[in-house]
Amino acid sequence: MGNNGEVFTLSDGSIWEVKYEYEYMYEYYPNVVICPETNTLIIEGKKLNVANISGGRESSGGAVIESNVNGSWDGWQGDTIVKLMNGQVWQQVGLHLSLSLGLGSEVLIYQRGGLHYMMIEGEDEAVAVIRLQ
Repeated sequence: MGNNGEVFTLSDGSIWEVKYEYEYMYEYYPNVVICPETNTLIIEGKKLNVANISGGRESSGGAVIESNVNGSWDGWQGDTIVKLMNGQVWQQVGLHLSLSLGLGSEVLIYQRGGLHYMMIEGEDEAVAVIRLQ
């Protein structure tokens, strides 16, 4: 947790993104404090800049889609097509390459600035996507 572009969900269901930070923290299910007025997350005495994507008072609006990859996940290849368990099909736009492996990985899709972004479990950052189906 703590890298620019990382997306995370709090226990209240609100979804946040780390902004302009590169703080490497390795803790599962940490206790955090969010200050929506200053867009700050405090974890273990460290402050991180964050932006609200969904839920809470400062939400950027737009629906959030939660699903799983239908099958195996091999990472982003530049024009990757992702089929989800909910029947939707999305395609990567823009150049982003990664290598990660998973089966039925969790997926979170949200809208910001007129674009959709997909965050896949095991990836470091969300990637712009368009819906094909």
